[in-house]
Formats: sequence, structure tokens, C-alpha cells
Amino acid sequence: MTDIYENQIGRLLRDEGAALALASAGEDWHDTATALALKYFSDAGWDGALFEDARAHAMKCGIGAPPSANAWGAVALSLSKRKLITKTGALLPSKAIKSHARAQPVWRLASPQGAT
Repeated sequence: MTDIYENQIGRLLRDEGAALALASAGEDWHDTATALALKYFSDAGWDGALFEDARAHAMKCGIGAPPSANAWGAVALSLSKRKLITKTGALLPSKAIKSHARAQPVWRLASPQGAT
């Protein structure tokens, strides 16, 4: 019983943290990051890509860094909860040096049409 309770609390805290990160980034940043990520995954095709690749693409497009790097994770969480992207089940090592090659999920659009 404790495991279920702790899992629920963990998800609640995750969601609260994501909301705070997005609030600090602002609605315009969130909307732009969402659109750029969806475009990136659309272009990546059915095989998908790491979310860090979508983040790098958005940065190259000039979006700018949010006040908290956690806002990028909040964008991924938002897209996943809205069923716009989904994990493929594959894992790849992170390219980010700070991630120490940690296994990261590969994401793709949730449907071939995906982006709205």
C-alpha cells in the first residue's frame, strides 16, 4: 500500500514542479517550445528521436533558454499527457555530457498525423 501512495505523491510533486517550471518560462515560450518539438518529431518520422534532440532543434531555431531547464521536461510531460507524443520503448544514451550517457527514452508522434 505504501508504494502506491508514494507513487501518487511522486507524480503529484512531478506535476507541480512541471507547472512551476512552465509558469516561470511563460506561456509564449511554452507554446513555441511545444510547436517546435512537435515539428521536430514530425520530421523525425515513425522511428522517433530523443527529446534532447527536439530541445537542441528548438534552441537552433532561436527559442532561447527558459529560466529553468526543467521547463523542457515539462514540455515533454505535457505533450505525453496530451497523447501527442509517445515513447517507442527504445532507449538510447543521452548525448548531453552532463547526463553521463544515461539511457533516455525515444519519443515519436503518437499518430502518423500527430502534430495539430
